Amino acid sequence: MAPHSPVTLVGDTLGQRHRHLNSLVRAARESGTTVQDVEAVPEQAPADRLFKVDLAVSLGDADYILRNLKHDDMLFVSRALKARWLLDRHDVINPQYLEDTLFPEMVSPAVSKMRHWLYINLREPAKCQEFYEYYKQNSFEFAIKFLSRCSNRFILEEVPKILAKLSPHYLKVLCEKCSTVAKIYFDSLATQDDVKKCYLDQEQAYYNSIKCVLKSDADVFLDITEKYFSFDKFKRFSPLATDYIVRCHKSRVTNKLELYVAHILHIPTLAARLSVDECQEVVLQLARASYLQHWFQYKAVEPLIKRLHPQKRAAFKKRVFVDKDVGELVQEWPYETPSSPAAELDSDSHVFDDAELECVSVLDCEPRCGFAGGRLLKRSYRNVEFAECLMRCGDEYDDCMVVKVKTDLDRLFDEFRFIGFDHALQDLSHRVGQTGSTDRRRDIFLVLVSKSGGRTEAVTALLELAVRHSNEPAHTRASVIRSLVKRAAVWRLPADVWQLLLDFSHGLGLDGATPEAPCREGLHAVVIRQLLAGQCDPIIRDAFLKDFSTLAEYSLKPNERKRVADNLQNMLASAAVGVEPKVAADLLNKLLDVLKVYRIRVEASSLAVKTVTALAVQDKELARPLLERLYNARIARRELLRLNMMFRRDEQALLNALRHDPLALDVTQVVDILTDRRRDFDIFTAKLAVYFVQKQDFTPKLRNALKEKISKPLDKKSAHVKLARPLASILSQEFITELKKLDQAGKEYVMLQAQLRACAHRARPIVNLAEWGWSRAGVKAVATHVMRCREIERAEFIRTLAAERRTVRVALALSLRSKEGPVLDTFTSFAKLRPAAALRAGLQYFHRRGDTAELGVWDIIKPLLSTVDLKRHKQLRQVLANTDWIPNPIKPAYITELYSAVHTISRSHADRLLQDLCKILPECDESIENVLLHTFDSTNEKQNLSGSNSNSDSDDSNIADTDILYPALYIRYLMLAKSNEDLEKRYSKIGIRFIKQLEILRSKKDKKFKTSLDQVLASLRYNAAFFDTKYLSCLLVIQKILDWLQTFLPKEKYFQIYVQIHLTMLYFKAVRQSMKQLPEVFADPKRKRTEGVEAVGFVFGRYIAKEVSELVTTYFDSIIELYTAALVGYLESFQYGVSRDKFIGHALKGFLVDGVGLQRRLAVYTYRRFRYDVTKDMLKEIEELLSKDKAIEMFVHAEICD
Repeated sequence: MAPHSPVTLVGDTLGQRHRHLNSLVRAARESGTTVQDVEAVPEQAPADRLFKVDLAVSLGDADYILRNLKHDDMLFVSRALKARWLLDRHDVINPQYLEDTLFPEMVSPAVSKMRHWLYINLREPAKCQEFYEYYKQNSFEFAIKFLSRCSNRFILEEVPKILAKLSPHYLKVLCEKCSTVAKIYFDSLATQDDVKKCYLDQEQAYYNSIKCVLKSDADVFLDITEKYFSFDKFKRFSPLATDYIVRCHKSRVTNKLELYVAHILHIPTLAARLSVDECQEVVLQLARASYLQHWFQYKAVEPLIKRLHPQKRAAFKKRVFVDKDVGELVQEWPYETPSSPAAELDSDSHVFDDAELECVSVLDCEPRCGFAGGRLLKRSYRNVEFAECLMRCGDEYDDCMVVKVKTDLDRLFDEFRFIGFDHALQDLSHRVGQTGSTDRRRDIFLVLVSKSGGRTEAVTALLELAVRHSNEPAHTRASVIRSLVKRAAVWRLPADVWQLLLDFSHGLGLDGATPEAPCREGLHAVVIRQLLAGQCDPIIRDAFLKDFSTLAEYSLKPNERKRVADNLQNMLASAAVGVEPKVAADLLNKLLDVLKVYRIRVEASSLAVKTVTALAVQDKELARPLLERLYNARIARRELLRLNMMFRRDEQALLNALRHDPLALDVTQVVDILTDRRRDFDIFTAKLAVYFVQKQDFTPKLRNALKEKISKPLDKKSAHVKLARPLASILSQEFITELKKLDQAGKEYVMLQAQLRACAHRARPIVNLAEWGWSRAGVKAVATHVMRCREIERAEFIRTLAAERRTVRVALALSLRSKEGPVLDTFTSFAKLRPAAALRAGLQYFHRRGDTAELGVWDIIKPLLSTVDLKRHKQLRQVLANTDWIPNPIKPAYITELYSAVHTISRSHADRLLQDLCKILPECDESIENVLLHTFDSTNEKQNLSGSNSNSDSDDSNIADTDILYPALYIRYLMLAKSNEDLEKRYSKIGIRFIKQLEILRSKKDKKFKTSLDQVLASLRYNAAFFDTKYLSCLLVIQKILDWLQTFLPKEKYFQIYVQIHLTMLYFKAVRQSMKQLPEVFADPKRKRTEGVEAVGFVFGRYIAKEVSELVTTYFDSIIELYTAALVGYLESFQYGVSRDKFIGHALKGFLVDGVGLQRRLAVYTYRRFRYDVTKDMLKEIEELLSKDKAIEMFVHAEICD
């Protein structure tokens, strides 16, 4: 080849053209041609540039390679990355140069591809360490890819610093390189709470990731297993892992035998690896473990027992399971058992967390599950209260339990489970003649079949007995034969015994005749026996083919399996010759089943392939599924390529044709495939555009066919839109010309024009959109272009796009992708040009960025909440209601502003916002008062809404004409008063109006009053105010509510309500007293939720003791029983979890310390209710205190002791 001539690829297939291009590069290098010699040659096709890049790779020309890495076309970027020698150039391959110089000049897909290329190819530990240290601060997900290739010393130094960031995948990768990482990780679970939290979230995945350590450092792996293996969550080891452990680390198994056998190892593999005596000893040791009785059953240890000789097996089973003669029992585990790390109290609901209470309008339901309309029904499904309501209000609530009832066969089998075959045969042979029930006789034979164990002598004795009962009904004999075939492999029986089986099974179709009762397995046994003999009778064959089976479900030996498979093939192939096409297709389908099940290697010249090919000539439709099965099985793909094109309409089929036989491609067929496609065919069209561009090739023909296709539009405007992408890929130099033609065409081409512009990035050579102008290019093409632009171009693109209404959204997306993009400026422009879209984009921005979001965005979109007409934008309202997306610093302001905007539009959204506001009430400023006043002033607005006949824009078509009622919000707002003067101010504005609302409901006997009152009582315990000493009026708020209740609730009748309010007062005093006594504990958030629970609980118990004493003095002694009921209900109202159990336990201890005489029986009653909730240590401690108290000894024995 002359060094300056364009490249012309020669060859029929894709592979041949690849090789021809490589030969051109090789010849140029050998002839002394340099990159500079060919660089200036005009490039008429992509192959010209590929030739230059490959030559540069071959000659090591780094400058030309770097220029191509900066190219817009990813084809040339990918080709340039074949220069792996670039890794040796430290002046290029170092993170500082890449990030500061090279990457900013590369398009973003090229940067991503080169990052991946670095991860795959960079192996030198020193360089990997350099990349890791550079990226670990700002791009940890990329940096961690290099850590496993650093030195072990560096890995061990770095891993302890990043344990909380390690995913299961990267933990596995690091453990494969350095097994000590597994020990470091699991040792940290005892000391690092953040690591423990991540581990518990994906416990099984993290444990599985260290299984690779088993063979590199088994002691480390087994130590971890013996400490952290979770019985409930983890699966048993695989057979391979079990085999390795038993072979190489048997001592670890024997030291903790019960643990490994009962929970960890694969028992069949363990049994196979142990000797008979060892298996026997293992079973005996497990039988002695009383703590395993829930697991130790015959089925669990059956693989171990089956290792014993059949003659000894029955006696051993009787000894272990009947006589229980196993030696002295062991009551407790002799060693510590593994378990998951204990979850922190913070990971559970906590007694110091406030309950999330909802609006009364949401919680309320009418009798018989009215639920105040369908709107609230959907809302309530998210609430636990709704589930409780269903159970209360439903017609019936049945607690059903499915219990398996043992059949007569089950009971008979249990009777003979541990008796050997000989004794069972002797006993049951007498019973079979005495029983008059056909089903009972069938059960007897089935038990004997099971006890035979498939041994020939036992089966012979069984059949001799069975033959004497050959007059049994057909269905009875069929059941016995079916069981016998599955369990005893009867096709191996001697001829005389086989004849006994045939005699017993007369009339069941084993001779090919029509059976009196279904006995498919019996016929299969006959077929297997004849196939093994090499000849199958025609009558038997015909009956078998009518109800075909591959026979793979039977336990065949390897030599039997091979012989059966071969003869089945011959049987089916011969039967498919000379029959109707439909019958032949069915037989060939069965033949393919055999090939698949038996995993038979099939050559292209085999009889099966030839038969399918012959059928395809006769009937293509019948052969289509057979050809598809051959293709999926990877059989004769190349030989059947053209036939496969009948049904293969995916990209892989077209690529196969390019690789092996491009002449198999039919232009019309390919056009139809591209028209009907559901996925992009980018790889196929790219191969055409690069390697098949000569006039005689397929690409020009396809190009002309596509142009002709789109020139004949259909009635629909969207006609042929799917053809735009493949057409753009292969138009080459004609792209601009073709687009101009479409621009001059009629309106029916509008969508095709737009789609072709959107696919401009697929054109080769790359289209310069800047020359077109943004308006002519179209938004989709502009978006595609700028989202893959170079970093150095982004600032200019953002400024240009932000000025246009159509492209401002693209500008925002681009600025968010930039490291220091002008986010605030872009949002400002966005808010001016498209306010509603800016609101949605702002919420999505906060959701994606989280705590790292620019809070100045809130200042930009805040005015939009009042200017945008949210009544017209229902979906936007739903997006805005996702307050979980909002960063905490601006969440109070956001919710109050949004509530002001939507409370007159959407009742459901307003309720939801109030609930979100209630959660963060202490963080709100004085503007919260306006929101509360809005809730009182909403009555008239709601009456107006409900008075209108139709309102399609409102979310709430069934809005009630009552006020929004949210007692928890008002009570908690009052609790947050910082002085008595502040409280009086709040009470005069909010409290009095709230009480008036409740009074109106009470006077009307409204059903909401009961629900509202319950929420008032529940919201009085407000931990957020109790644990902050700047809120001084909590008790005064409770007292005001108490005074109001006394005006209409007599204390004698509603004693429990008053007790619960007094308990809340005592709880408040206990909190403040504990904070005063232990300030250092409550100053530390972690100690507050652990030690603080114990302290508050203990003081709370002491306060209860004093109040009980006063009540007994004031009233009578039996008031304790009344007080106990209220106390139990109050304690149950705390958030359920570990912390509640600890709180209750210490409250009981505190009560017992200050309780007086018989008054301490309250502790006995309360302990009886919560005894199963507290920890074992606390249980033991409380029971010891109770047992030592002689005054309540009788109550302890009556209420607690058995």
